Amino acid sequence: MLNRRQDIRVPIRAQVICIADNRILRGVTWNICQSGIQVEMPALRKEANVRLTFRLPRSDTIIEALGAVVWVTGKRNGIKFKRVGSQSQDLIRHFIEEHTKLE
Repeated sequence: MLNRRQDIRVPIRAQVICIADNRILRGVTWNICQSGIQVEMPALRKEANVRLTFRLPRSDTIIEALGAVVWVTGKRNGIKFKRVGSQSQDLIRHFIEEHTKLE
């Protein structure tokens, strides 16, 4: 059975750095869930493996994740997380839980 919390997407606006195909790209995040993130940046291709670095709002901790681009629409890209450290997973989960309490 799927964890319903994994499906909850919450808005997030943060700067993100992405390494893809030996290029360093900068963009912004749009939303996040436990299993992935939506970012806006040019020139990603579907199925590309990427390394992301960003900070959650009100956090000093840098989140680093490995992922794969699963969809591209214009400059918006859906990235599914493939590998995220346990501390980063906990921070993302806490961020989502706090955000959903406010709604």
